[in-house]
Amino acid sequence: MMVKEKEDRLIVMVFGVVLSYLTYTYVLKQLEWIYADFNGHTYVYLPLFSKENWIEGWMTVPYCMWHLTTMFFNRILFIPIESAAAYSACVYTLLAYFVMYWMIRRITEAAGSVEGSARAAFIAFGMCVLQCFYFHWLDAGGRFQGTFSMNPVHNPTYMCVRGFSLICFCLVCDIWGRQKKEDYKGIFFRVETGLKKYYIYLAVALFLSTLAKPTFAEMFIPAVGVVMLVEWIVRIRRGDGSGAVYFRHCLHMLLCAVPALLYILLQFFAYFIWGGSYGGDGSLIITRWLEVWYLGTENVGLSVALGMAFPLFMVLINGEYFIKSDWGRLGLAGYGVGFLEAALLGEGGGKLAHSDFLWPMMSGMLIMFVVSMMRLLVLERTQADTRGRRLALWAAWFLFCIHVLYGLLYIWG
Repeated sequence: MMVKEKEDRLIVMVFGVVLSYLTYTYVLKQLEWIYADFNGHTYVYLPLFSKENWIEGWMTVPYCMWHLTTMFFNRILFIPIESAAAYSACVYTLLAYFVMYWMIRRITEAAGSVEGSARAAFIAFGMCVLQCFYFHWLDAGGRFQGTFSMNPVHNPTYMCVRGFSLICFCLVCDIWGRQKKEDYKGIFFRVETGLKKYYIYLAVALFLSTLAKPTFAEMFIPAVGVVMLVEWIVRIRRGDGSGAVYFRHCLHMLLCAVPALLYILLQFFAYFIWGGSYGGDGSLIITRWLEVWYLGTENVGLSVALGMAFPLFMVLINGEYFIKSDWGRLGLAGYGVGFLEAALLGEGGGKLAHSDFLWPMMSGMLIMFVVSMMRLLVLERTQADTRGRRLALWAAWFLFCIHVLYGLLYIWG
């Protein structure tokens, strides 16, 4: 038994090492390209965080967790700036990987049979690298621009936020479960012992996510609000008094979001009002429907299908789950809120083509992929009892593996 446990840990670490190697080499390649996000954040934004210009640097990039980490490696540990940038990316990629591995083990344990370490490590690895389907002969955009991705590996700040995003998701799911049932036992956290400290954990995780990149919170907070608002209205219509009790839960969740919302507001002022927006002509605007998205693709519907093939298939084969369960509704609400922000918001002036308000939609993609994967793992253990259902689950795994294949091709390319 001890030998098997050691072998299992080794497999998990091997996948982590491979993921780190891919991330490290990819970042070094990106740093050589003058128009790459890693190049800009490393050679343009980081020098602004000097003792003399620190405030200017913060106003330019108030979502500065990746930058602070890179500065720690570079200025405290004296690691060359290129390697420091790559190490920072590896740190946050590994955070997302290990959180995803932990989620897979916990959800399958709750479903009746815990996932083996090797398979859980592969799935977690795949979730960290997967990309959209790409066919060069289709008018659906490039490998990223147009189809977009839950893993835009070329962007350091988004890749920094993923681990915190997953933690927020787990906290909300368990908190919701405990709010609805007194006898609920947490899947990810021990919420049965009381919610107070987990409200605090959620507030901290949300705040850290905004320090990494505010776009996840800009999608997630409204999505949680939409799901809870619908639940509150349903309870009011019942007329059994549960609406008043649930309203208190809504207020508790709103308080969890206050630190993140305040920091987002501060970032907004720094970036758009106080002149921090790099280039000086940025401003928040309402665009024509899908105007920014059409800069990258001629067919948004096709781009969505290619980028979301696996989650869309899971909705097709198990749509009832996404409509009736809290997790499924959160996935749909997250992607829906992100899609609306991508469709209607942009930056004015010369920064319209930067597509900065497509990032919340990509965080919505992350939530939908996570919900779909968690549901697939549960279905394997609870409903794979007929040939038709088994074929549907195999098809889902096939689509997931193709997403992973295109992710590896994207990184190696």
